[in-house]
Parts: sequence; structure tokens; C-alpha cells
Amino acid sequence: MKIVGILGSPRKGGNTEVLLDVALEEAQKNGVIIDKISLRDKSIAPCDGCLGCTQTGKCVIEDDGQEVYNKMLEAEGIIWATPVYFWSMTSHTKTLMDRTYALGFPKLRLVNKVGGLITVAGGRGCMSTANIFNMYFNYNHMFFAEFAYGYAHEKGEIKKNTFAKNMVKEMIHQMISLINASLKYPEEFDIPMPRFVRKKYQV
Repeated sequence: MKIVGILGSPRKGGNTEVLLDVALEEAQKNGVIIDKISLRDKSIAPCDGCLGCTQTGKCVIEDDGQEVYNKMLEAEGIIWATPVYFWSMTSHTKTLMDRTYALGFPKLRLVNKVGGLITVAGGRGCMSTANIFNMYFNYNHMFFAEFAYGYAHEKGEIKKNTFAKNMVKEMIHQMISLINASLKYPEEFDIPMPRFVRKKYQV
């Protein structure tokens, strides 16, 4: 079993990274192979909307996004971890999310994987951020654990937040259980519902 953690924080050693490290350490203690990707160390260009991937299943942009694609496809579980910036995810996180549009062609390639989410906010915005990821997991026909969150202002402050640290550990346990359950979407629903309906009913 392999779980990859995708860190969208631009700040090294920040609160979000602290919680992601706690989560990955807990996964490792439970026999899971872990991988950690820090987007601040990657060169990933924004999606340019060319829609070339809809025809080929491949993103035409050759950069570090290709490496991240492979790691996501290899894993059974994917954790997204982002601080909250203006009630949403960081630009690093959103850029990668947009680029994973290519993984939906010719059919959904993240299907049946288990998603996890860690968010950290100064005071508000965790729920609004989580709602976007709930839609993302749903779109990709992934199964997802309850998201884990924490609140902190100063760098490293989250280390004192026992609630948040225990929450990410329990999220890991949920992810492991979901992966072991081998849940699967019906094979005929191998594309998102809007595309499925357009194809089936020619509308």
C-alpha cells in the first residue's frame, strides 16, 4: 500500500507541513509506503486550456507535473495538504489540481483511489477549501476520508494543537481502512457524469 502526500504550502516547515509529516509518519508506522511531494520545489506551469489532453490523455506541458502525475497514479491513497489563503487553497495547489484534468482522459485514471485532505487556516476557510476538494474527489470517482484541519497563526504553532495532530492520524486510519476495503465504482461509470450523459444520450 502506498500513500503520497502533496504539500501545497510555499513555506518550508510551516503548519501544514507539520501536520502532513505527522500523517505520513502515522501511515509509515502502519506499514504504508509513503512519498511526499512539496510543490514549492517543483516547476509546474498553469494549465493553458488547450484541451489537447482530451484527445490524447496526455498533458502537452512538459515540466515537473509529469513526475507528480506518475506518483499519483502509482499510489492507492493521495493526501492533499494546503494552508488556506483567502478562503481557498494556495496557488501551488490549484495549479496542480488544474493540471490533473489530463488524468481524466480517455477515462478517469484516479478512479477508486482514496483521497485525504489536510487544511490549516488562521481563523476561517477550512470548510470552503474542503468543499472544493470534495467536488474534486467526487469528479474523479475517488473515495475519501473525512478531512483533517487545524488553526494556527504563527509558524510552528500547530505543533501545540493536539486535536489537529490526532485528527490527521485518524484520517490516516480511515484512509487505510478504505484502501483495504477495495471499494470500486461500477466499470461502466468510468467518466464523470456530465460526459457520461452527453455520450449516452447524445445531448
